[in-house]
Amino acid sequence: MPQSIIDGLCDYFGRCPLLEHIPTDSRFIDWTSDTADCCGIIFNSDAEIKKFISGGGKREYNFTLQIRLNAENKIYPENHEWMEQMEQWCACQNSAGNFPAMPEGCTPTKISAEKGVLSERDKTGKTGLYKIRFKLNYIKK
Repeated sequence: MPQSIIDGLCDYFGRCPLLEHIPTDSRFIDWTSDTADCCGIIFNSDAEIKKFISGGGKREYNFTLQIRLNAENKIYPENHEWMEQMEQWCACQNSAGNFPAMPEGCTPTKISAEKGVLSERDKTGKTGLYKIRFKLNYIKK
């Protein structure tokens, strides 16, 4: 059982076949390197959606997966296809009920990915920073 939601997310994405080409030492929390083939999970917010009278409630944990990929013009279609595949992978995991492990007292109910975009290119134009926003809905006791 992870100590935090971010720990559970790191393990979850560590098992994602679309990220297997990213070395373990190139996976980060709250930042991403400026070299190709690295990624980071960036925390955005943890919002209460509905409070339960008995305590706890429904919550939404928002985060962004950032990945730096080669971004030369001929590779753009492959990178956009990769983002579509990541969104589809997430949808399949959600449908199958395969969620990240959560800390004690937290039960995941839904995970979704949306709005994958090329955020920036480096100064040389050889790499691009791609971002996909995720939402993890859960119940906290």
